[in-house]
Amino acid sequence: MNFLVGNIKLIERIPTSNLGELTICTDDFMRNPMLKPGHLAGRTTTILLAFCFILCLLLGCTGSQDKSSKSPGHDKLPTSTIVPLDGPVLAGKPVTFKLSADLDGIHWVLGDGSMAEGSSVTHTYKEPGIYRVVMGSKLGETLNELSSAIVRVHTQETVHLPQVLLDTDARNEIDDQHYIAYGLFSNLDVLGINSVHHGPFRHDRGGQAQEEMNYGEIIQVLALSRQSDLLKYRPENLMPLVFHGSKVPLEVPGSGNWEDTQPVKSEASEAILAAARGASPDNPVWVLPVGPCTNIANAILQAREEGFDLTSRIKIVWLGGGPEQVNVRSFNGTNDPWSVYVTGQSGMEFWILLENPTGASLALDKRTDLGLYPDNKLGDYLVAISNIWSKSPTKALYDVAVISMVIGNHLGEPWLTLVKPSVVLGPDQEYSWQKAEQPTNVHIIREIDAEAMKADFFNTLNGKPTALPPSR
Repeated sequence: MNFLVGNIKLIERIPTSNLGELTICTDDFMRNPMLKPGHLAGRTTTILLAFCFILCLLLGCTGSQDKSSKSPGHDKLPTSTIVPLDGPVLAGKPVTFKLSADLDGIHWVLGDGSMAEGSSVTHTYKEPGIYRVVMGSKLGETLNELSSAIVRVHTQETVHLPQVLLDTDARNEIDDQHYIAYGLFSNLDVLGINSVHHGPFRHDRGGQAQEEMNYGEIIQVLALSRQSDLLKYRPENLMPLVFHGSKVPLEVPGSGNWEDTQPVKSEASEAILAAARGASPDNPVWVLPVGPCTNIANAILQAREEGFDLTSRIKIVWLGGGPEQVNVRSFNGTNDPWSVYVTGQSGMEFWILLENPTGASLALDKRTDLGLYPDNKLGDYLVAISNIWSKSPTKALYDVAVISMVIGNHLGEPWLTLVKPSVVLGPDQEYSWQKAEQPTNVHIIREIDAEAMKADFFNTLNGKPTALPPSR
């Protein structure tokens, strides 16, 4: 993907396919131009064009991701990356960005319209917000991106807020749209939203066009949220960035060793690393995949190649898996079980909120709950897709529980009522869960207070999000 930042053309090093070109000015904080306020009149046309594009993709106009997008060997990797920050960034206070190794001819795009040069730069952000910092080498007016960081610039009143990256196969079902809306209208710091495939061979749900479809649905929900007064609750400078994710699952290496898995880089996997670089170790970013774990597993594998220790930088909550196995009674688990195994083996803090039966217990009762949605365009859309998707009087809202988990965890609410320390086993043991007798990085959530979570979701959607004071 090519970006135009100010007067500098920035060429992404991410080898994804079918992403096209995007022109963005620095005052947009590297956001998609479809999300700019003041474009309400043009947004309908944009959405119609997006649906036409998706139809074209469904008819076979776009091929699957080329295998050449796999990670190159270590000799092809950048020789230097942005050093992760060691504390929060505050508006009006200087922050220094450094490289992991000195390089000559380094240029920086700092996200607020400012640019700088050198292997180390100090900058002061005047306004709080979410900024994407890009470091690269410049040839003429072209900047070749080598590394990036997503930086949340705080005031003293917001420095404690939980930071999240949403990761979703948004067009696959209806719970994803509810989960995005919940995150947007909550008081969580939503740094970005990643799209991802939902199983490339599921031709009944988009086939090879899935990732593009899911990306388009993220844009759709954001547009509807803006038209439903989202900016009253989340100012423009705190709107999340949107990233294309992986189009294909991970491939199991011939060795059967998870460490030998070759990552497939995407905007989303790079965004996870960028958010980790910009995070303060005392406030790690929650990455919340509610589709396959492909994006987060790719990021973990890329971090290993870079020598980047993510353990104090991110936490993961995945919605997926069945009672006994990753890929039984679980749409999400079936679509890339190896990525779940990689994530479980990585040592990262990994919470698994089981798709069935746990996530399914948070259910919409259409006989009584449809009247709880807000009277706005977003509420109308959520009601419409809830009715279209299923004629049953009840519909599971699976993904919503992941947002509630982060909110409840911050507040110390007892919304997780049964959690088991566990191990994720590999394909030779049918991707089963195994109870752990010793402390482990994997925590399987088997029971939740679904009614409390659902109440918080509807309150939030109606403009009454739960306050998130500093943790005690």
